[in-house]
Amino acid sequence: MEDVKNEQIEQETQQQEEQTDTSPESVEESQSDSKQKRKTKVDKEKESLKETVKQLQEQLAQLQSEKEAAEQEKQKQLSEKEQSLFKKEVGLELRAAGLSEFADFFSHFTTIEEVQSAIKNFNQLLNQKVMANSFVPASHKQTNAYDEAAKKGDVGKMLQAKLSGLFK
Repeated sequence: MEDVKNEQIEQETQQQEEQTDTSPESVEESQSDSKQKRKTKVDKEKESLKETVKQLQEQLAQLQSEKEAAEQEKQKQLSEKEQSLFKKEVGLELRAAGLSEFADFFSHFTTIEEVQSAIKNFNQLLNQKVMANSFVPASHKQTNAYDEAAKKGDVGKMLQAKLSGLFK
């Protein structure tokens, strides 16, 4: 009876060994299968991560372009405000100098200092023209020695006045 039991135990162990098959060949096959399974799992994770990275890079690029566009818009608005402020300053300078009707002549300047210098020069020219074209009444003419002598009819003094003008 013991023999039969021993035989049954041996058969069962053989069957178990066949099922688990721990031979070096079967171990290598099972290891390579598990390596392939791990490799495919890792590859899938890599692909998933690559896709995530790609999406994040696209979002980053989009955000950067939106930021640049916003900065350009802000810069444009700032430039427009600076130009508007400069025009107002020029207008105030011209009003202070009494030249607001000549604003078109001062529109090409880029700094207030240039405008102030141009206003100063323009005022000087304007004052020169005003003095040259000012009214001189005919009854208040300046009289010279020749005219006085001519009125009196003194020919000697008339000649003397003319000759003194030559020798000065």
